[in-house]
Amino acid sequence: MSLLLAMLALSAQAVTPEPYRALGASPFWGARIGDGRMVFETPGRDIVEVETPPRQETELGFTHWTPDFAISVEHDNCTDPLTRRLYADKVTVRVGEREFAGCGGRSLSPPLPDYGAAGGEPFWWLDMADGRITFQIDGRVIIVPVPASRSTRSGSLRVYDARGLSVTIRRRDCELEDRRTYADAVTVRAGERTVEGCGGRVVREAPED
Repeated sequence: MSLLLAMLALSAQAVTPEPYRALGASPFWGARIGDGRMVFETPGRDIVEVETPPRQETELGFTHWTPDFAISVEHDNCTDPLTRRLYADKVTVRVGEREFAGCGGRSLSPPLPDYGAAGGEPFWWLDMADGRITFQIDGRVIIVPVPASRSTRSGSLRVYDARGLSVTIRRRDCELEDRRTYADAVTVRAGERTVEGCGGRVVREAPED
């Protein structure tokens, strides 16, 4: 293949942009815009998810608006009151008659390591990022600050106990339904509900059939 054809092939490949993410406290909430969907999550209510409406530019930023759900972004530095981390945007989310204020976009503070886990039957996922633990199951979400962890001396077991949520991470190979093997076995207890799954880095890809 000539250099010109190679360059044309590369330019023709679709580039998937990173989702736009926002978060807030009092109450805890999270929002994202990506993959054609606009999503809002906060404890105590069902997840709100709609097809992303057209982006409308504003004097200070942009907005995605529907009569019942809108996300408005103002390009101005914003400090998350929970973690004191600095973000590039101030964000307002309106759900029905209620508004939620927070921060979003690019983090202007040093990056923090993220941690993810998931499981099936029922499907659930957990994300530890931006100073919060977000746990989603059955269309509901729990968001709590990341507490200090308790761990064994070797680090093979870590436990995060927060109000209404406990996460136990054991360092041992764990295989999910996608047949990938992950570094950790993860147990999540939310109230009377306990689920198990896998998390951390992928240590072995799914075998080829």
